Amino acid sequence: MSNKGMANRNRILDRFEAYEDRLLANMLLEMAERCRQHYGFQCSDFLDPRQQNIARQVLNTSEGIDFYFDGGIEDGERCLCILRHEAYPPEDVVLPVGFLRITWNSERKKLTHRDFLGSILGCGIKREKIGDIILEADSAYVAVDPEISRFLLYNLSKVGSTPVQVAETDRIGKKQETVKVISATVASLRLDCVISAGYHISRSTALELIKSGKVRLNWEEVLAPAKELKEKDVISLRGKGRTVLEAVSGTTKKDRIKVTIHQYT
Repeated sequence: MSNKGMANRNRILDRFEAYEDRLLANMLLEMAERCRQHYGFQCSDFLDPRQQNIARQVLNTSEGIDFYFDGGIEDGERCLCILRHEAYPPEDVVLPVGFLRITWNSERKKLTHRDFLGSILGCGIKREKIGDIILEADSAYVAVDPEISRFLLYNLSKVGSTPVQVAETDRIGKKQETVKVISATVASLRLDCVISAGYHISRSTALELIKSGKVRLNWEEVLAPAKELKEKDVISLRGKGRTVLEAVSGTTKKDRIKVTIHQYT
């Protein structure tokens, strides 16, 4: 790599303070360089939306490289980043994603997204090898790295204490999420205030959940209850799903802030 290329690489890496973010940025830059050298394509592991935003920042200025995100599921949340030399035919790109269907006796036990993720990770699988998990009445569909698909076929026999059956399946569609619209007023746009309104819990409980590491803001762990939120910020509460601060629409006569919160289930 030329001195100019190295200097540009360092400028990009210097945008990121966290070690994990710099590691991801460096990996993406190396993938882009391999695409340039071999006129081919590269695929990352599954990235969450925050990591996808990092990828955009890193790759938007990569000369001669096209990139996009695809997790094998329409409108999926966790996606691979696919990098392609501009001369490489897009129709020749092969998406390295496999799909599993997991079934169980739903009359005996209700299983959650967390149950499935925990059991898969318990098989020794890294989180970045797992894409979206979609739940239906008696089935779960999982996007996975094809290299671990067959491993899970023969090694995932239980989710928690519940016996399950695992089979390969075709590309799947994203289940339509149910959205509950919550109109509320809050004293401020602090994280603990919005969590209290969005999940119908007390502010003291919200404080405990944040300090215990059970809350993510825009897919990143946050431990500061006083963090100020803005419209479209995404809050994830472990075991309780996801909410979005959809709109901030003025104040009441008592100077409380009017908000609209979307709760996804």
